[in-house]
Amino acid sequence: MIRVAIIEDDVRIASINQRFVEKVEGFEVVGIATDRAQAHEQLDILAPDLVLLDLYFPDMSGLDLLQHIQRGYPHTDVIIITAAKEFDTVREAIRGGVYDFMIKPVVFDRFQEKLKAYRKYYEHMRQLGGANKQIDQQGIDQLLWRAGERLDRETYFPKGIDKLTSEKILSYIEESEDVWTAEELGKRGGFSRTTARRYLEYFVEKGVLVADISYGTVGRPERVYRRAENG
Repeated sequence: MIRVAIIEDDVRIASINQRFVEKVEGFEVVGIATDRAQAHEQLDILAPDLVLLDLYFPDMSGLDLLQHIQRGYPHTDVIIITAAKEFDTVREAIRGGVYDFMIKPVVFDRFQEKLKAYRKYYEHMRQLGGANKQIDQQGIDQLLWRAGERLDRETYFPKGIDKLTSEKILSYIEESEDVWTAEELGKRGGFSRTTARRYLEYFVEKGVLVADISYGTVGRPERVYRRAENG
């Protein structure tokens, strides 16, 4: 489990964020701090893997706490959740080593997407890390791009591929063990055969599906798709 501390002075928002975290598989909230003293105490005692940090507090600056975390807790990552939209604030947070940045109010879908991306990064870091373990250029490139999260096949959609349509088709694929053709998928989702084929080929590239040729009952070749063994 990825251990999360929420540092947020608004108790209501902290409670909402806690419920959001607990709905995402692989995460648990280990503490909530609403002021500077509580934040420092929980960092010392709990040593969380991830901190969800606001920037505005009556008795401290969230950016100052971010610097404190970077200096004293090198194995703790930070995602800022704040109403702050000033460019200089965002730039300072990025330069301060924040993993990610969410603007309030945060809807659950966006929250979940960010935590899932972080979970990939966290797991990748654990695989690459270790005492005296060396890393090659590919590993460094992946870390600099947050384990490929910015450009990987789960978050980047090429021209002609829409996120909502992609998710809709993926739900059809995941709930069925059937072999699909472009025509069958088009009928199921109300798409043209050309559109269905484009998305099916996209999922082949992602490794979710594998494609094959079927000659059917009359010998006519047809491209068919089925779930990959690890898809």
